[in-house]
Amino acid sequence: MKSYIKLFSIFAAFIIAVSCATAPKSLPEKYNLDSELEPVDRITSYKDTSWEQLDKQSVLLYANWDEHYLLILNRPIDIAPLTIGISGTGPSITAGHDRVEVNDSASTQYYYIDKIYKIKDREQLKKIKDRFKKKRK
Repeated sequence: MKSYIKLFSIFAAFIIAVSCATAPKSLPEKYNLDSELEPVDRITSYKDTSWEQLDKQSVLLYANWDEHYLLILNRPIDIAPLTIGISGTGPSITAGHDRVEVNDSASTQYYYIDKIYKIKDREQLKKIKDRFKKKRK
């Protein structure tokens, strides 16, 4: 009976450790913009893109000439980027699947896209940029 209790205790400790290690990390509250912006799972077509890093964990994607998206990354960018792009995608960008590729002069790092928000117009774009600039200071 004691061996069963020991075995069960070891098994329970193992399950608890694995559960904690695989629990999803929550994003800081400032990145939860579901009530302000339109969350989208995917950007279906994009070309003529440019980028702007807002802070350590968010990037603006300017797609085509009139579409704007806020990409929230799964972790902060820890290098000073020279270039930013999407790695290994097909004709679309999907949250939770695709990665942002960040290059500096010495290395390339990859950051999964946790959330994508569509920005509806230039006024909303300005508000988001101002909001993130204030929080950086």
